[in-house]
Amino acid sequence: MRRGLATAALAAGLVVLGATFAGPLHPAGDSLAVGRPFLAALLVIAGLLLRGRMGWAAVAGGVLALAPILWAMRPIEGPEPGQGIVVYQKNLLYSVDDPAQIAADIRDSGADVALLQELSAQNGELTGMLADVLPHQAVCPSNTPGTVSILSRWPFQGEPYCATGVGLAWVRVALPQGEAAVASLHLDWPWPQSQPEQVAHLLPRLRDLPRPVILAGDFNAVPWSQTVASIAEATGTDRAGPLRPSFSLGGLPITLDHLLAPEGWSAATQMRPGLGSDHRGQRTTLTP
Repeated sequence: MRRGLATAALAAGLVVLGATFAGPLHPAGDSLAVGRPFLAALLVIAGLLLRGRMGWAAVAGGVLALAPILWAMRPIEGPEPGQGIVVYQKNLLYSVDDPAQIAADIRDSGADVALLQELSAQNGELTGMLADVLPHQAVCPSNTPGTVSILSRWPFQGEPYCATGVGLAWVRVALPQGEAAVASLHLDWPWPQSQPEQVAHLLPRLRDLPRPVILAGDFNAVPWSQTVASIAEATGTDRAGPLRPSFSLGGLPITLDHLLAPEGWSAATQMRPGLGSDHRGQRTTLTP
């Protein structure tokens, strides 16, 4: 009886694991995908303990799901110091009322561009604190808490574009390597929240961005989700690695913040501390 229940539980676990890959079919798949690594690890452990045909099937399913995640966590060698474009991304947390530590971290990172989310009345002094090193600034309202913003060492080419109310800001920036469209993005939570509708609204705009595109933000979606894949496809970009958690969901470390670099560019990311926010920042060095 006990073994039968264990076998049934493993079978159910495999079904749920399969559903984490269903994002292209229904947005609920992206919501389930958040738990994929934890479910896969549990299946491997439980399968080894139970053994038998179903046990080994659970082990095989868990290993197949975990392998690409573990591969994405491998260290990635970045460009030599002083080379490339340094992009800093962070969800500031709208309720942080003293952003001085975050401002110091952005300054210490040597950021050429900062792509920020949840700028608010409470933490809005941040832009002024960085005006001497990142003087070119755009701030756009969002329907998610706070606003999205772009701060740059280099001049903007043309006026910033604000997709008001849907969490996107972008502008052409005159990088030393040539002009690029630089975008800051903040998405809502996945299904059943409004992320699917928000992404559907944004994708046509993202497809129209002039190439190359550098896009970063709080996606509220994991790297293997359909949301991240569809935005990368629309912008001609790849996610910069390695895979590192940026947020804690009920004590579980998950990766919700991403930088997407133009296809073919070299990109390596280092995580930064939270400094009062519920998200860690990330510093990415990009080389065309």
